Amino acid sequence: MICPKCSADTRVIDSRPEMGGKVIRRRRICVAVGCAHDFDSYESTLNVVARRQREAAGMRAYRRADPERAREQDRQKSKSRALRVSAEAEAAETGQPLADVLRAWDIKPAARAKPASRPHRRPTPRCNEGSATTPNLDRTR
Repeated sequence: MICPKCSADTRVIDSRPEMGGKVIRRRRICVAVGCAHDFDSYESTLNVVARRQREAAGMRAYRRADPERAREQDRQKSKSRALRVSAEAEAAETGQPLADVLRAWDIKPAARAKPASRPHRRPTPRCNEGSATTPNLDRTR
């Protein structure tokens, strides 16, 4: 976070939850030589929880919109899992690489796990000023 006095970088001294864990209060101090301005920043934890709830609600709505398609997808997933387990067992018994067994059975190898992509976030205002989720408290001492 940037110091509101001199626009230099700051360091967190203390971090504590407030308002029942809905807000995190962080004591910060400026690291610039000669400034040493200390202030509080308030960061909301509600945004993360609300986003996860919206994503879960969207998935439930999708599954409700076409339940037959959702059931078919579940059947396909369980069938492919069972085939893969069988292929792994055969690879272990024969000593062949799993990729060779999967190719012989015409099964696509599982995709590698990719890191979760982070959605683009708008830059937060300095000291979370004007944030709708930040309580109206004195932000500086």
